[in-house]
Amino acid sequence: MTHHRELGPRTYNKVASTYYWPKMVHVIKEYVRTCDICQKAKPKRHGQRGFLESIPIPSQPFEVVTMDFIMDLPPSNGYNAILTIVDKLTKFAHFIPCTTSINEEETAKLFHAHIWTKYGLPRQVITDRDARWTGAFWEHLTSLVGVQRSLTTAYHPQADGQSEIMNQTLEIALRAFVFPSMDNWSDLLNDFSFAYNTMEHTSTGFTPSYLLLGFEPLRPSDLLASTSKSVARPTVEDPKAVNFAEMMQAIRSQAQDALKLAQAHMEDQYNKHHSYLDLQEGDLVMLNPHSLNLLRSQKGKGRKLQMKYDGPFEVSEKLSDVTYRLRIPASYKIHPVVNIAHLEPYHRDKDGDSRPKKHLNRADFEEVPEYEVEEIVDEKMVKKGQRKQRRYFTKFVGYSPEWNEWLSRQQLANAPRILKEWELKQRIPAPKKA
Repeated sequence: MTHHRELGPRTYNKVASTYYWPKMVHVIKEYVRTCDICQKAKPKRHGQRGFLESIPIPSQPFEVVTMDFIMDLPPSNGYNAILTIVDKLTKFAHFIPCTTSINEEETAKLFHAHIWTKYGLPRQVITDRDARWTGAFWEHLTSLVGVQRSLTTAYHPQADGQSEIMNQTLEIALRAFVFPSMDNWSDLLNDFSFAYNTMEHTSTGFTPSYLLLGFEPLRPSDLLASTSKSVARPTVEDPKAVNFAEMMQAIRSQAQDALKLAQAHMEDQYNKHHSYLDLQEGDLVMLNPHSLNLLRSQKGKGRKLQMKYDGPFEVSEKLSDVTYRLRIPASYKIHPVVNIAHLEPYHRDKDGDSRPKKHLNRADFEEVPEYEVEEIVDEKMVKKGQRKQRRYFTKFVGYSPEWNEWLSRQQLANAPRILKEWELKQRIPAPKKA
């Protein structure tokens, strides 16, 4: 039976033609299910694991914002990209035209003009790991003004579902509404922003504008439908004014229709392609090195024949429904907190190590940069066999405290300065109480 398909009539019939034993179907099915090589070699046919997970709800508008770019758009009035900024609480959004060549300082100026000077500084800014957010300028700036900089989960830029869905919704809506030449999208951004912010959001039941402002902004249709006679109508109509008003109303109406269509499409597509998997501490899983981009690019050198998964690795902690901490060997050089989208359950063989196993060659792995240690925040002694060893609770640059990890002295070999500073700090006696 090596190596096996999922148990079907052909597998069973092939064995049953020669052998029989009690509970034969169950035994064969379990044997195939726990085959190490089969689990790692075969692609999975289920939808992507995990649903979008919410970040804790802020207490006031623009306390937490998400920022992202939509890049490589057709040129429009000198722009070819959009900076999207969305308030986590109200869902109020800003769509700001820019270019793909925008740098850290230019991004900060847009942030200052559209967010800082209008709503004040947010406590937290959530972004992906784009170079504009991970560079020294943005890191130093947020530190100086006291803003917490949060980067999305390792190897999972979709960890902030708000930006991901917002960007795709806007792209779909623009695609349905722009000229055939696709060069007028920058002219439509303000109208799309108004349309989006005055539409009821499915997650809140209110419009972003109402949650932020406390009232619904009036639209031309609201005023025209009013029975109030307090505003005198002009006796002479200006055709240009009438045309402009009608055009603006039509644009906003069509923008809302396009956004509704995009939101319905996004919801349908996301639910269709995702499935739920619940893992617990102690479970064994396999990593997908292909989706994690851990393998070297070797065109024509047999990459298609490499194993689809590697492992197994033990789940050491469940951090949320979509993120898990794994016990990963140092040779991997990746952060041990991994999104469930890159994991598959591994079925343990009850016969132990008696059956053949196969692992990926470590020479095939990319040299992944190690995660930068920011500081040590605590230490403890743990028992290893007959001895006790010291562990250091370590915070990483660009990661919130939930990603902190207990590391050994050996694992901190590349952060000698931080380790020395911590040890010196521990030797200084606490000041005596008066």
